[in-house]
Amino acid sequence: MSVRNITLPGELPGLVGPEVKRVFVVMNLVVLSQIVCTFGIGANIVNMVIFKKHGFDDTVNISLFSLAISDFGALITQQWFIICLNPWFENSDIPFSSMEIQSLTAGYPHRYFVKTAAWITAFVTFERSLCVALPLKVKSLITRKVAFAFNVGIYLFMTLTMYPLYSTTYFGWKFYPKRNRTLLGMKYTPDRKEIFERWLFLSDFCVPLIAFIVVILCTFIIAVKLKSKAKWRKTASGSATTSNEISAKDRKVVIMISVISGIFIFCFTPISAILAARSIVPDLNIIGRYANINWVCASLGMLAETVNSSVNALVYYKMSTKYRDTFRQMFNSCCKFQGKTDDLK
Repeated sequence: MSVRNITLPGELPGLVGPEVKRVFVVMNLVVLSQIVCTFGIGANIVNMVIFKKHGFDDTVNISLFSLAISDFGALITQQWFIICLNPWFENSDIPFSSMEIQSLTAGYPHRYFVKTAAWITAFVTFERSLCVALPLKVKSLITRKVAFAFNVGIYLFMTLTMYPLYSTTYFGWKFYPKRNRTLLGMKYTPDRKEIFERWLFLSDFCVPLIAFIVVILCTFIIAVKLKSKAKWRKTASGSATTSNEISAKDRKVVIMISVISGIFIFCFTPISAILAARSIVPDLNIIGRYANINWVCASLGMLAETVNSSVNALVYYKMSTKYRDTFRQMFNSCCKFQGKTDDLK
């Protein structure tokens, strides 16, 4: 579907006009998301480098490194998605329909990385909730092998969830009367509608919703436990710290993860609502009866997702002394290297 002024057959008049849709799509995705994406891609590269430098002895580093990979993938695919949405690119002399090609090459791969990031966030939040609730047992329950296996496993599982989509959708040459051209676009197998509706409910509704609920519940447990422990410390001030208390280092990590989880909940709520609506109303998609309202809502949700994938570096820098020190060392090394290079010129 094009972001130009096209009214789809059967679309309800007055619900959302094509001009309103176009303004939202261009502003939220082509302009704002482009700016945030550019920052986020660089920030996640820095995250991956820093967590690799820190090593993977700590299970949290394994998950945060994996989260940086998924956020990076989500932003890269988002960049291509933004390019496909650009009206100037769409109307240029390209041999394919950018609005159709983007689904398999940008839209759905983006969803893959976003859902993977959601489950990694759920896992690291769950781990930190155990750290607060069961500080003496968490290291035996969540070992390096468990953390590594989960992070690799979630990427493999999300790959499997994409199979029904890619097995029923493919690229083919189509004639577009409005453009009087034959372009490469999307084609579907005869059983695509039946399979797609089931896949949409399971993959785009159930899978991310479960991760969303896990993050909310674990964040709630962390908040309650930290509050109760804070009250206990006030009443037991002056007495020796019990063995059930978490260390100051772990407490800082718990608080940092709680902030990341809070940002995730805030930014993931819009797209969760959209996906829930899509699972109930299948015509709420890019080529359905309610395509315009879908684009308006989706542009807001994807902008929020882009922010979520881009801001973790700021949280790490603000709340982690180790991250901040490593970042400054890298920055100083780059400045010194640049200075030496300039001296040689």
